[in-house]
Amino acid sequence: MTECSQSLLTAILDYRLLLDKGYPVTATIKLVGDRYRLNRDERLILFRGVLDAETSQLINTKLLTALPPESDLGVDGYNVLFTLINYKRGHPLFIGTDGLLRDAGGAHGRFEREADFGFAAELLAEHLERLKLSQVSVYLDSPVSHSGLHRELLADICSRRGLSATVETVQNADLPLQDFPGSAIASSDSTVALKCQSRVFDLARHILETNYDAQFIDIGRYIINKISEQD
Repeated sequence: MTECSQSLLTAILDYRLLLDKGYPVTATIKLVGDRYRLNRDERLILFRGVLDAETSQLINTKLLTALPPESDLGVDGYNVLFTLINYKRGHPLFIGTDGLLRDAGGAHGRFEREADFGFAAELLAEHLERLKLSQVSVYLDSPVSHSGLHRELLADICSRRGLSATVETVQNADLPLQDFPGSAIASSDSTVALKCQSRVFDLARHILETNYDAQFIDIGRYIINKISEQD
């Protein structure tokens, strides 16, 4: 996703203004979405991509643009894998106001084809190998269909690449990531990024920009530029 409609851009500014005034998320999305006649994907961009200024800043200050060699990384497995798959399928991806890459819709919680998982898992493992990490801990949410099989497949792929990696299925990947004691965690989930005690590395964004020279619209940068124009 490299551009937005004018109605969505205007809606982003109005929505952010109301969030900063303390208006509730659900009601505000409906209000702004109805006013500008936004479609489902556009409303999802508001919901997933636009956070209030304080939360955006708190998360942004935790972001790492690069990982030092020998880092210990905790990975929100399905969060990263689904982002890679949604890029492959052509779903809109964008950088939220907190600086993290997100998508509007697409695959979440299920894989339409096992080939999708294989593609994303190989891409993930290939990139982890390039990063020359000390240790990788990947957490997969067990409620996702075939999570046990995915754990075995991903562990095998990591092993074949000589990675020092553990792949675990857990009821909720958010919890071990929030308490992860290593160098950084890889997740674009705003709740995880806000609550985690370590730094945050946007692994999916790094993979897509490195492998495909992907470019994404930056919602936070757009808001900053518009505010500067008004001053």
